[in-house]
Amino acid sequence: MPTGCTNSLHPRYDAYLNFLKNQQPGRDLVPSHALGVDEFISLEDKIPAGIGRTHHAQFADQLADFGEGNIHAVVGVLYFVENTAITSQHRGETCNCQLRHNDSFDFHLGIGFDSALAQKIRNSPSVHDPKHPGLAEQTSVVAEMTPHTRDAKWTVARLNRQRGKQVKVIGQLLLDNVHANLNDDCEFSDEAGGSCWRASAWEIHPVTQFLVCKAGKTCGSDSPDSDWTRLEDLP
Repeated sequence: MPTGCTNSLHPRYDAYLNFLKNQQPGRDLVPSHALGVDEFISLEDKIPAGIGRTHHAQFADQLADFGEGNIHAVVGVLYFVENTAITSQHRGETCNCQLRHNDSFDFHLGIGFDSALAQKIRNSPSVHDPKHPGLAEQTSVVAEMTPHTRDAKWTVARLNRQRGKQVKVIGQLLLDNVHANLNDDCEFSDEAGGSCWRASAWEIHPVTQFLVCKAGKTCGSDSPDSDWTRLEDLP
């Protein structure tokens, strides 16, 4: 798999991070663990000092001990959907070889855990604006659907119809160390504000399965498969 593409003589991307982002895990791999707020807070506390933006490989063994690279499940609420082809103005990412056509960009999903905010989003979904993050952005974990692993039926329109609903996202756990800084990472702080736009630098990337809790059900990490519907099977 490519680790990134650039014309620069002095590349600034983290090649090992891109290597992880470009993995293509099997669609039906069973998650080894389920992650909730407490687990993500614990992971935040374990981010190695000194990892910076470009030193992922130096901490690979330590991060693997925390579960990086393994398949995990997150049960929460879909707060927002972002098509980075639009929000980046078609500026390509090195992990996607700086390609600029519409189907070469990631979809960013915000997965949150607050039932009151979920109700508000269901009743009146706000416009997601990554340049002006609000509560939905600052209290949610990022999950990314990549062009390498995305099902053809995982469209932005179909995803947007699930906003405010209980979902289960399955995929690879990784630390996006580029965002392990106070400008980006709110660290699940009760006093989050300013420019930070994500609850954690840890994320699910790539997403391998996306499931939605069936109407009338209250789903959790231990709910049977019969309580969930795959995104690709929804209208």
